[in-house]
Amino acid sequence: MNNKIISIHHLRGIAGLFVVFFHFRGYLNGPYAQKDIGSILFNSAAFGVDLFFMISGFIIALSTQKQTTSLVFGIRRFFRIYPAFIVVFAVGALSVYSVEPIENLIRAMLFIHRDYSIESPGFGYNVLGPAWTLTYEIYFYFIFAIAMSISHKYRTLLTSTILLVQIFSIQYAFNGHISISGAASADVPYDNPAFSLLRFASSPILIEFVIGMVIYEMFSRFSFNLGRGIGTFVFFVSLGFFTTHYFGGRFSGFGLDKAGVISLVILVGYLIYERSTGIKEYASLNFLGDVSYSIYISHYLFINLLGFYKPEFFAQANGISKFIMMTSITLTAGTLLHYLIEKPMIRIGKSLETRMKRAPELQIDKA
Repeated sequence: MNNKIISIHHLRGIAGLFVVFFHFRGYLNGPYAQKDIGSILFNSAAFGVDLFFMISGFIIALSTQKQTTSLVFGIRRFFRIYPAFIVVFAVGALSVYSVEPIENLIRAMLFIHRDYSIESPGFGYNVLGPAWTLTYEIYFYFIFAIAMSISHKYRTLLTSTILLVQIFSIQYAFNGHISISGAASADVPYDNPAFSLLRFASSPILIEFVIGMVIYEMFSRFSFNLGRGIGTFVFFVSLGFFTTHYFGGRFSGFGLDKAGVISLVILVGYLIYERSTGIKEYASLNFLGDVSYSIYISHYLFINLLGFYKPEFFAQANGISKFIMMTSITLTAGTLLHYLIEKPMIRIGKSLETRMKRAPELQIDKA
């Protein structure tokens, strides 16, 4: 399977932008005759989180199809995620988040949720808002690295087994039953020494990474070229299902019983469409895919910064003008963050990876 899956790249950008719109929806509520227009348009836009998790499972399996070590994999993920995050965190910690308790700042920096006694999957979220999802990403990477060190060939099977067994065994041990609901998690007694870890590790949201890996395995092993006509039909059926339930609100919320449903449908539909008919690389969607992580991790900071300091240009804007202004600020800052921090750090990670691969060769040459 080609390392560049256009549909996946496009969907990653769309998912990131919709999460931004979800958090900006309040700017549209109130000024117009239809008082809840922001909620009507973007109340279900948080589906981008579920879609991100599935895409992550797919991409991690795809990007490791060639033999690699767990150490190299860890270095790639570190330079992909942490530098951009730490820049946004530093700006926030020195400004609007300076009023936060030091414990919350430390937990945010270490990707630990605020409070594991609160409902899954957010567990009180993170000071940086959407950064709560990075806790799940990093945990998935950790389990994947362990599985890959055991067997590269069966890395997705081992990762899926570990995640599913831990989720359902912990839930059953403490609840007496299992659930895939996004809000489900083991009812662990607060005085349990492993309370936080058990609550987190039993969250069914982790299954969405498994789904992403399963989709990768299916599309890498089997032919889904249904022909242009059928592929187009499948895509529009999936798009219709997605749009209907996106605006219907039936699957609004996190988890496989909610936004995971419409995320899975549009992901599979788009992949089948690409396999059957091909997809052009549109510059705008490619750009969104490139900067998706940067806009995702930074946009919540702008909500808090401008909402806290209330500069005149922000206070005077209203409705659609404020929505467009905030989107423009996010895309501009996200682009700068991507090109000035994210991309250079990824290059540094790749350079370090190359040096590590060459080290054994140099030792042999010297011998």
